[in-house]
Amino acid sequence: MYYLKYCLVILFMGVLFGACSLKKPNNKNQQPIKKYEANWQSLKQHEIPRWALDAKFGVYAHWGAYSQVGTWKDINNINWGNYYITPYAGFYRSNSDDPRRTAFEKRYGSVAEGNGYKHLCDNFSTAGFDPVAWAALVKRSGAKYAGICTIHHDGYAMWDSDVTPHSVGTTGPKRDVLGEILTEFKKQGLKTITTFHHARTYHQFTDIQNNLRKAGMYGADLLDPEMEDYYWFLGGKERFVKNRKALTYEVIDRYKPDILWFDGFSGGDDFGTEEILAHFFNMGIEENKEVCVHNKGNFGTNFGIYSYENGAHRPGFVDWPWEDDTPSAVAWCDWPWWYGIEYKKPRDVVVRLADLVARNGGLLLSLNPRPDGSFDKGQIDLLEGIGGWLSQNGEAIYETRPWIIYAEGHVEPLFYQDLSSPIKEHAFGKEARPIQPDTKKFDVSDIRFTAKGNILYAIQLEVPNDRETVIKSLGMKTEISDKNIIESIELIGHDKVNFVRSNNQLVIDLPENLPNNWALSFKIKVKGKLKQRVLEGKNKVVPMRS
Repeated sequence: MYYLKYCLVILFMGVLFGACSLKKPNNKNQQPIKKYEANWQSLKQHEIPRWALDAKFGVYAHWGAYSQVGTWKDINNINWGNYYITPYAGFYRSNSDDPRRTAFEKRYGSVAEGNGYKHLCDNFSTAGFDPVAWAALVKRSGAKYAGICTIHHDGYAMWDSDVTPHSVGTTGPKRDVLGEILTEFKKQGLKTITTFHHARTYHQFTDIQNNLRKAGMYGADLLDPEMEDYYWFLGGKERFVKNRKALTYEVIDRYKPDILWFDGFSGGDDFGTEEILAHFFNMGIEENKEVCVHNKGNFGTNFGIYSYENGAHRPGFVDWPWEDDTPSAVAWCDWPWWYGIEYKKPRDVVVRLADLVARNGGLLLSLNPRPDGSFDKGQIDLLEGIGGWLSQNGEAIYETRPWIIYAEGHVEPLFYQDLSSPIKEHAFGKEARPIQPDTKKFDVSDIRFTAKGNILYAIQLEVPNDRETVIKSLGMKTEISDKNIIESIELIGHDKVNFVRSNNQLVIDLPENLPNNWALSFKIKVKGKLKQRVLEGKNKVVPMRS
């Protein structure tokens, strides 16, 4: 009996303890959860999450009401200088002979009489948009994060907004495009990115309004006070800032993206960006998720992941986290789809990605959906080709860090030099930005190095014809580890391979049947501790995964 009573007491105490453990913890004596404030001293305390440094490759898409203009062959102009992505700049030209204005008026009527960009939005169709197929294709590409241009310079919201009727939820297809695609990306295990280009909208439309007034075109819809309820960016700077913050908050609160990306005039321009960033970072705290900002030069260096458009003006090596932002199409400004579009080849994107990762960077690739949201075969082939290479060689890319030597061969940036190339077309009377790298100039001498834990990877950016790979940087003169001994080398996608290491070079024997025809990746195992590059400063010293 005594034993039975003892057991019942123990059981009661266990149940009581368990019940108490289910209660909400008493937070009176706990430190409050950190909240970010809307100032740079606070915001710059934010750290880049490891997953963002590990991802290396992401995709998004330039797609919106403006995409329709890409079918207008009567404009008869290649897509340089954002000729199509900012068509409103042409629609509202005071010169009635401007080809963009005449093409618009041919379809919608006189701009001077009140016909305007809203008609393009009403005509926007998503008949070919399949978010499930989109997400599956992006997953096959090997990208680790994905999204779309959430709102571009035209101020048109690609979600079903409660803030403005100038959105895809109110006009055209009347559907929540952003919500649908982000939902499917999340199902595929991808991190999500939302890109905001609307800080530019105020200045651009203010200039357009001033030009309309000078031309006496007071019947234009952009000068109609009643249209301010539709065009959220009209009505003065104070109203613009209020609406810009409300729109961005709406996306943050509703969709909870992992990444915010800003294009132009976002920091230090009194447009509410500090409040937006604090709101975003605090959302991450509340949702217990690590979030990241991509910084297109808006906030200075060493804040978020720095974004170079097409590699323009980028140094050979950058010691803070960064990416190149580039379109899938070959021309330097082919962001949206147009009828003459030509796509990059998978090999060119693969070797570019390897080159960037070795230099401490990554790649954000912009997709070119057709006006209805479907994809050309060239776009699909590009993504699947990249994914095929990454499925085999991804371990040399993902989760890696730059090695003490990052490049052999063409170490300095390779800029495009061919002035006949569409990449070097002149825009707005000025020569296009000097972009890089010119992947056609990579050859067998180009080796790129990455490291992960105690493993060194060497990626050759062109496949040799003579059954051997020569790497001059890995001769005995280079202390590869504290013991300076290479234990084994594996050709990824094949098996271990024979090698001879002399004082001045490493020569690797290649098999008769190579695993791919674009870029060979070698997994080099060393004895002792691999030499590693240390990147100094905040957001820079991040240990490599084993």
